[in-house]
Amino acid sequence: MTGGCLGLGVSADDDQTGAGVFQSHRYEGRQLIVQFQERAEIEEAVLVDRALDRQYQRIARPADRAYFDVVFPDRLESSLSKNLYVKAKTAGGWVSEWVWEPVHGAAKNIEVGSDGSVAFDIHNTGAAPLLVRFVGIYGDVPNSTVDLQADSFEREALEFGPGVVGAGDNRPLDPSRGDLVVGPGETARFETVYRPFAFEDGAPAGSCDGTERTGDIGIVHASGTITSYTFSYRGSGGRVAAETDASASQQGVEACDTVTTSR
Repeated sequence: MTGGCLGLGVSADDDQTGAGVFQSHRYEGRQLIVQFQERAEIEEAVLVDRALDRQYQRIARPADRAYFDVVFPDRLESSLSKNLYVKAKTAGGWVSEWVWEPVHGAAKNIEVGSDGSVAFDIHNTGAAPLLVRFVGIYGDVPNSTVDLQADSFEREALEFGPGVVGAGDNRPLDPSRGDLVVGPGETARFETVYRPFAFEDGAPAGSCDGTERTGDIGIVHASGTITSYTFSYRGSGGRVAAETDASASQQGVEACDTVTTSR
């Protein structure tokens, strides 16, 4: 088995119908699983992106099924795209199967912590694994990230990490960052490593008076798409220090005593 972005070496002109070779495909965890027909004799199977003319992984003589890795959380990369195919070589030549499935992250159950950080769920409504590249919280919030919906935002220009870490049952147990992967139909809990609801220079008057305001939470998928959701919130109870340690208090970092959200 080989992996990585290698030269394709498989011509699309060689394609024949996949009938009699491919039976089905599905995504589980971080992998694509391709099931072959019972009587098919596969010499090799290759995961490719036709638009990029790129080979991701080659498997020699798979049995009745082949397993391809499609998301790589340790390097925040995904091979999922609408141009993703599996090509299989048989005695009769190359045949192919389109294996793209949608990915869609929906944010819900947003909660603001006493330090100004935010916890939330991401539910993957798609049929392929979602790898979280970055989560931004912006709009009318005290400490906004970059606006992911702005025309000036360039996903390719992201030079920092995902901005979140798994929380609760999704807490990362190793450095591979498997917490950033949300499987098809699954829901995972996250929290920001930054503080969107902290006032870095102290809270202005009226910031915590119960007025309803709106913010946006955006999820950058490693596969290339961005989903965003608007939520409303109210800060109340007066201004408090956003951290319990003295150093942060001396810096004047504040937050509203209570922040309730609608999403």
